[in-house]
Amino acid sequence: MQNRKLKIAVYSGEIPSTTFIENLIEVLTDSGFEIYLFGKRTKKTNYRSSVKVFPTPSARTALLFFTIKESIKLFLKSAGLFLKCWKAILQNKKGFYMIFKSAGFILPVLNNSPDIFHIQWAKTVEKHPELFELLDSKIALSLRGAHINYSPLSDSKLADAYRKYFPVIDGFHAVSEAIAGESLKYGAAKERIRVIHSSIKSDLLSRNAAFYNKEKAVEIISIGRHHWKKGYDYALDAMKILKDKKIKFRYTIVAQGNIPEEILFLMNEYEFGKEVDIMNGMPHKELIEFILKKNLFLLPSLEEGIANVVLEAMAVGIPVITTDCGGMSEIIKDSENGFIVPVRKPELIADKIIHFINTGNHEKEKVIRNAKHTIEAEFSREKQSSDFRKFYYSLVS
Repeated sequence: MQNRKLKIAVYSGEIPSTTFIENLIEVLTDSGFEIYLFGKRTKKTNYRSSVKVFPTPSARTALLFFTIKESIKLFLKSAGLFLKCWKAILQNKKGFYMIFKSAGFILPVLNNSPDIFHIQWAKTVEKHPELFELLDSKIALSLRGAHINYSPLSDSKLADAYRKYFPVIDGFHAVSEAIAGESLKYGAAKERIRVIHSSIKSDLLSRNAAFYNKEKAVEIISIGRHHWKKGYDYALDAMKILKDKKIKFRYTIVAQGNIPEEILFLMNEYEFGKEVDIMNGMPHKELIEFILKKNLFLLPSLEEGIANVVLEAMAVGIPVITTDCGGMSEIIKDSENGFIVPVRKPELIADKIIHFINTGNHEKEKVIRNAKHTIEAEFSREKQSSDFRKFYYSLVS
């Protein structure tokens, strides 16, 4: 069975997608799969020849002609499936544009018949319910962070959609054991879940961040979008404790989006000057070069799967302090390959930063060395590739 080249549809809704998913596409391509991408194309991207892109036009006229063309192809392929497809779309969608927008996505999927349709975001399981009825493929779903940890808790309709579709999904890819456990609440079958860690490019392991010099202020960095679950307010509380204790530090938050009011309030309330800087997000390559100048990575989050930025920090030799949220305690072992504190405990974050400052160079080097070994052993592209091959072939066998 594993000699057959599988056609894998990696569906995230947008082409190209996030750095995380684009890296996954590279890994799957290296694994010998033929990759199909469906959805809205936001910019031109050059993929390898084994990656087939089937973008749905956004402009109404282009969408109309695209849908007509794909309808003809499906009718010639299977008149019965063509009729079933349009019946399902007309039952589920209202309004001319929404009908053709849905058809513009579903028709190319049916025309190209992937072996596995891999949905990357759990929230989109209810977006095209017709696929569960029409698609003669195995359906896989990735389980990540917010989509499982708290979105269904605040959205009862989403929780109901999960309870409806999770029991009929053929296989689940979870980024951590913690998230795998959360999915069971919505009817995911335990035996269908595979925990497959993300991968980090091996070239990062050859990089080495600035080693902390006690004579200077410790350079601390956090990275992630502006969102309450990232815990930046607790991080700023910790920085205020350091400031009051006359600890020399500089803390940088790199985050996309507008700075929330509560963060601006704390910046003003604590009278931070040069000690704290909030920067807008930057391209991934620039970000890597930027963090190499830092001494310590802080993840103060309340919820995570396994944060990719932490894995990258570990790979380039930046010691990490993280909360024990989500799956982070699955990779960070306190004082072995990083440092870990409970969530919502700024005083313990401050204590751990002071502990890091006072730790001898030999111990710091040991933590950095162990962190790189963790990435090499558990988060390599070779391991992720092998795990996905086993996962996909188990679905079609």
